[in-house]
Amino acid sequence: MLIQSAQAQPLTVDPETIVPLPGKFDVETPTPEVSPEIARFQGAWIGTWHDDRHILVVERVTPDGHANVIFAQSDSAFYGMNREWWRDKATIVDGVLTMTGFRTFRYAFDGPDRLYLTATIASGNVTSGLLVRTDVARLAAGDRPTDWPWPGERVWIPHLTVRTPDGARPIMLEATFYPSTGHGPAPLAIFTHGSDVGRNQLRTWSFSTEAHWLRDNGFAVLALMRRGRGRSEGINGEEDFERNHEGNLIGVSAGVAQAVEDLESAIAYGRRLAGVRPGPVLLAGQSRGGFLAVHYAGLKPSEVMGVVNFSGGWYPYGPVTTPYYANAGRGAADRVPQLWLYADNDKIYPEALIREYYQAFTAAGGRAHFELLHGVPGDGHLLRLQPGRWRPIADEFLASLNRQRP
Repeated sequence: MLIQSAQAQPLTVDPETIVPLPGKFDVETPTPEVSPEIARFQGAWIGTWHDDRHILVVERVTPDGHANVIFAQSDSAFYGMNREWWRDKATIVDGVLTMTGFRTFRYAFDGPDRLYLTATIASGNVTSGLLVRTDVARLAAGDRPTDWPWPGERVWIPHLTVRTPDGARPIMLEATFYPSTGHGPAPLAIFTHGSDVGRNQLRTWSFSTEAHWLRDNGFAVLALMRRGRGRSEGINGEEDFERNHEGNLIGVSAGVAQAVEDLESAIAYGRRLAGVRPGPVLLAGQSRGGFLAVHYAGLKPSEVMGVVNFSGGWYPYGPVTTPYYANAGRGAADRVPQLWLYADNDKIYPEALIREYYQAFTAAGGRAHFELLHGVPGDGHLLRLQPGRWRPIADEFLASLNRQRP
């Protein structure tokens, strides 16, 4: 018997890098009757949706604005979604390609060969992403980029205090930069994330929806990943809680201090970016990021123009975390305008604890516009995904800020 000596080669593929597609595309060149505004959608597009990998192939467009498309997406452990593709119908009206169904996808041009995507589900949650044009033939042949297109510019922030183990250089923090769309230097807004568990800490958040909102209001935006999160170097020590023998939480100070150092590094870096105006910055964040914005404003109020706090909290245990809000209130007082956005059905921070935080903050001298929204679908902790509920309030808040304050 002849036994071949071929050996299996070790091969590990991250399942979230795979985006399936059909065996062939039926791409047709638009006829001369198709207007340029419609015809420019035709072809292949590759990028992200809710920060996961996504491909759109517009196979056919007609003069009356109908389109045949292929929609494909990768696995997403965070969202519990399977990779899949399907063929669908779409319409092109007023420069927007729209697919409807259990979700509504809208693709609009954000540059000559860039599509900005917003997806809305039945509950009203909105996620977004960006795609760029790619070669149809190469895509059909299985060609994929190593680094997929990203909604903004990836930048690397040198840490002000933490260095690599050999001391050779600072650790680098990952961030996404969205330059202002206006003319002249713009004030800087920094948006940062909440907490995650396990491998989800390795997920990078672009905060594309929030960044576009802030850009619409005249800001340049830096979306920060703190140390040990996303592609940022270092070890995430924010989860290293201190507990007593009974298992009660007794301290979070080490993690909070690390987050402050990371935010300080981002502020220093962001102020040096082209198109950013010197002066106080706007701080915004989700969950732990919202807490951090409030806390930092209490530490250094002269450096902060304002705070937008989405569902902010460090950990849902009042005896340890509520004093931070009192300290923030004493530090910021009435010098830093703040908007606090919460929902009464937050599955992490119950309404009683949210009100306890606000009462501690205001009793110590802090001032904030506090909104506790009712009837938010699903988990109110993800209020940031409901811009239809908070954006009118937040737009008014941003319009009230003194952006010229030295």
